[in-house]
Amino acid sequence: MNRNRLRNSSRFCREGAALSLLSITLTCFLGLFWLNRISHLASDCPNDFNCQKQSVSSFRINFLGNVLGAGINQRNKQLAGNWKTILFWNEAHPGNKTFDIGTGKDIFLKAGCPVWQCETTANRSRLPDETYDAVVFNQRKWDPLDLPAKRSPHQRYIFWSRESPGWRYVNTNSMAEFFNWTMTYRWDSDIIYPYGWITLTDPTIVTKLTDTQGFQQLIAETQLDTVNFATGKTKKVAWFVSNCKSLSARNEYVDRLKTFIDVDIYGRCGTMRCSRTDPELCHEMLERDYKFYLSLENTLCEDYVTEKFFDQMRYHIVPIVFDLHGHHARMAPPHSYINAADYQSVGDLADYLNLLDGNDTLYNEYFWWKKHYVTHDNNEAAKHSMCELCRMIHDPAKPEKIYKDMKNWWDIQATCQTITFSDEYEINNETHAEHTWEAKPMLIRWFG
Repeated sequence: MNRNRLRNSSRFCREGAALSLLSITLTCFLGLFWLNRISHLASDCPNDFNCQKQSVSSFRINFLGNVLGAGINQRNKQLAGNWKTILFWNEAHPGNKTFDIGTGKDIFLKAGCPVWQCETTANRSRLPDETYDAVVFNQRKWDPLDLPAKRSPHQRYIFWSRESPGWRYVNTNSMAEFFNWTMTYRWDSDIIYPYGWITLTDPTIVTKLTDTQGFQQLIAETQLDTVNFATGKTKKVAWFVSNCKSLSARNEYVDRLKTFIDVDIYGRCGTMRCSRTDPELCHEMLERDYKFYLSLENTLCEDYVTEKFFDQMRYHIVPIVFDLHGHHARMAPPHSYINAADYQSVGDLADYLNLLDGNDTLYNEYFWWKKHYVTHDNNEAAKHSMCELCRMIHDPAKPEKIYKDMKNWWDIQATCQTITFSDEYEINNETHAEHTWEAKPMLIRWFG
């Protein structure tokens, strides 16, 4: 069908129907561009959480909307007459009801969404409750006594969350048979809204990734690079943290790690400072001075990987994570980070970090992936996710769905855990003491 449209476009150019010279030139250009784009679209974003869902026609709408404007293409004219409305019911963040995208009638077009005919508002009284096509609720601000007065069958109620279920602010039992779709960082959500994602840009290495020998070849190629990323790095481990209490025992872990290796702690929980007025300067300082960064989350729940990890992946510094679920292995290239959970004792991890610190070849191998992948940040994720919401409420083929038990999906299936320490000293071959840890299911704790 797309190739027939190309032929029609070419014939339209030849006949020179009543269009201006500029319009004719643009239409011909689109024909050539689109033909080339079709042949490469499949390999553009194999790891993109949202790109895989976009069809060839959706990309076409995206390109036309951004280059030519909505009024040029007849299909866009038809879609423009079928506007959908989205109501942001409560606050996404303290004092902010824009849900990371904004409000208005042109925000989806500005975001480059393939389907952009959606209008958002945070004004509940603008339309009757039952007329909105989608209503988005931040689960942290959920109040069962403050809900829409009426509901229509065509509406979709959205469960939205950026926090992990480890922080219990509401009772999810009261959400039974209420929500149609979920929009969270979890990758089994109806609409995935991660804190970032990493895309493979070099499909030629796919076969090597699944072959041990091939992967070792990719690692070995880093030795041919002329850049030594360890040069100038005089410090070992850094950590930026302002929440001195967590449900993951990360603070307790770092307290023990400091007894084996130098750790500089920035923020309220440490003695080091870096101005927040320009976060980029802090990132550049970390990349210049430090070899490792502690990307430790405040809860250990399924798929809960935040900007603490993805932000560092944009720089030449090795993130250290604590992953009990294996989600980093699904989200990031192999050998691009260090999982502290792979080391049963804090001392074992410190030994490995000291080994890398003294061996530039081994350290540089952690950056093999930089020329084959690209890291996307939270701002891009916000646009992709809201674009997907707009597309889905325009899709009449989407089957009806409702979550009968949100407690099971959100709380139980998250399998949140924590760690405890034995605090029993064991003497290893190096004759130094080590603290060992043990993972346990996290007990339910209520906040707020």
